[in-house]
Amino acid sequence: MNEELDGTRRALEAAVEAAAGAAELTRLLADYEERLARAAAAEAEARTRLRETEARLKAAERQAARLAKNLAEQRYQAAAAQWKLESLQDSRWSKLGDAINARKPGEVARTLRAPVHKRPAPRRADFAPEPLAGPEPVPPVPAEPAGPRVSPAMAEHFVVPKGPLARPYLTVAAIVDRRTEALLRYEWRQVTNFGPDNWAAMLDQHRPNLLFVESVRPGPLQGNGGRWLEELAGRTRGLRDLVEECGRRGIRTVFWHSGGPLSEAVPAATHFDLVLAVSEARAREWRAALKYDRVGVLPLAVQPRVHNPLPAAGERAGVGLLGAALTGEPPAGAGWRPLAGPKATYDDLLTAYRSVAMVLAGPDADARTVEELAACGTPIMQLAAPIAPDETAAAKVRDYLAAETDCATEAHLAWRATVPVTPLLDPILDGAGLASVRNAAAITAVAAVTGPDELDRLLAAAGGQAYPAGQLVIAVQGMDAAVVEKAARAVHPGDLVIRETGGPVTRGAALDRAIRLADGDLVAVLDPRDRYGEHYLADLVRHFAAVEAEIVGKAGHYVHLAEAGTTLLRRPGAEHRFLPEITGGTVLARRPALVELGIADVSEDWDQALMRQCRADGVRVYSADRFSYLQLPAGPPTPALLSSAQVAHPTPDPAVLALI
Repeated sequence: MNEELDGTRRALEAAVEAAAGAAELTRLLADYEERLARAAAAEAEARTRLRETEARLKAAERQAARLAKNLAEQRYQAAAAQWKLESLQDSRWSKLGDAINARKPGEVARTLRAPVHKRPAPRRADFAPEPLAGPEPVPPVPAEPAGPRVSPAMAEHFVVPKGPLARPYLTVAAIVDRRTEALLRYEWRQVTNFGPDNWAAMLDQHRPNLLFVESVRPGPLQGNGGRWLEELAGRTRGLRDLVEECGRRGIRTVFWHSGGPLSEAVPAATHFDLVLAVSEARAREWRAALKYDRVGVLPLAVQPRVHNPLPAAGERAGVGLLGAALTGEPPAGAGWRPLAGPKATYDDLLTAYRSVAMVLAGPDADARTVEELAACGTPIMQLAAPIAPDETAAAKVRDYLAAETDCATEAHLAWRATVPVTPLLDPILDGAGLASVRNAAAITAVAAVTGPDELDRLLAAAGGQAYPAGQLVIAVQGMDAAVVEKAARAVHPGDLVIRETGGPVTRGAALDRAIRLADGDLVAVLDPRDRYGEHYLADLVRHFAAVEAEIVGKAGHYVHLAEAGTTLLRRPGAEHRFLPEITGGTVLARRPALVELGIADVSEDWDQALMRQCRADGVRVYSADRFSYLQLPAGPPTPALLSSAQVAHPTPDPAVLALI
């Protein structure tokens, strides 16, 4: 009995302590909201005074303009009087009178013969005096105690963007469908506008290094205008002639069986140098059918420039159906609809990926479409069997979407599990006898540490990355550089640069020194006071491949308040957008841009100064996902933090969040 009472007492004490912490957080939130409201009111009053001053200034400018016009009128009157006087003095009769008074007949005769030259009369100014008026009344500015707004979506529909090529030296003639054309368009210089009637001219003009042919099937996604369907079906020998001519010219040829019956693709594939299958199991079938081993694997993959979580305009709404997800017709008015119609183009499909709140995928759902949906950050409920479209199924969908944290986490993990196509092509090009040289996006991680605790957290974060930084630069304050280097060598096998600050400096000044010692293509700024997950750098690098930006980071992320025992989600809704600012501890930037921007000589707000400089210089900043980073602020939360955050529901375990 005593043990039960002790357990009950301890549980009550824990509950009281938790309630006290929650009450304290509520009090802090209310206090900061009140301060924010007062600050907003003061700001509104100041803006009102500013507008009144601007109105008075405009009135003074108008009065000055009127005085200038009056002065110009006076000058015109004076000039006109002077012109009249000069005209009278220069007139022939005035000069004739002077000659007669002088009693000189010759002078009189010359005066009568001489022409009279008069300068043009001055013109009146084209303005008239205006009556004076006082300043216009200025309406008061309303107070807005709201957090920072999120930028709107970039376009009404998703548009395949332009971008740099991974291998710009390589030219590939491709016979592929629209989906594969988008998949490979950023991997090399791709030529697709040719058919059986003009391929010889294409070879002469573009001189490709490789012919890449896919098992294209008829339909709205067919490529090359559908001009190669007869040849791929084996009804004519145009494709065989093209492959033979490529062999005579030394152009390597590759056939990719991406789908469809193997027996239909074998006659065309036998003429190619290399055959690719989507899996090792299918590759074994191909080796048995072709009786040779020149068979590789190119699995279903995604293109980050095309398949990414960048949103389309408007909110995601409705449930998309993929494959045989339902046993009957979808319920009317419930927002359930097929993901795309039978005649939808690939551009329509890319837009549909980003327009639905989630997708119900039946057991027969196309695996490639599921892969691309996951890469676009769309939540997917994979079904083992079709379900009945009743209220029970609708309730399960609503419950799934209502658990926002779990839904977002699952979608992010599914996005991470998809495989970009770029590294998959390296062994294929090597197998075809072509060099594959591309920028591997080497990373330099920089940090400023002021003590052993910060050093331990930094080394734990840098040493546990799935995509490790090739170089680590540490600016050390208050510690011996040799000790820091010995500890860093144990976890970082790459290049290591340790520099002592030589005295007390701000964190911004130390980081500025560190970035100027970086050698990598990208520079990651790590804050040793925070926590970083295993996939932190890998995720950000992949976002870099998806968008045109100089800096990538996180505006929306989790913040753990240790004193209150609460985890907040900062700037909810600020993911996968171009924004005016991100958190400094999440900066991953192109090295030339970051070196040119520099980091201000301040301790805590260096990231705000950096973002202001980005806005002034027009540097694009992209906010990625919320995961793999946990901010651990020291001391009480600031008003800026509380005004832009909400309590995460359910409150996630910070240890788990740091590992997502």
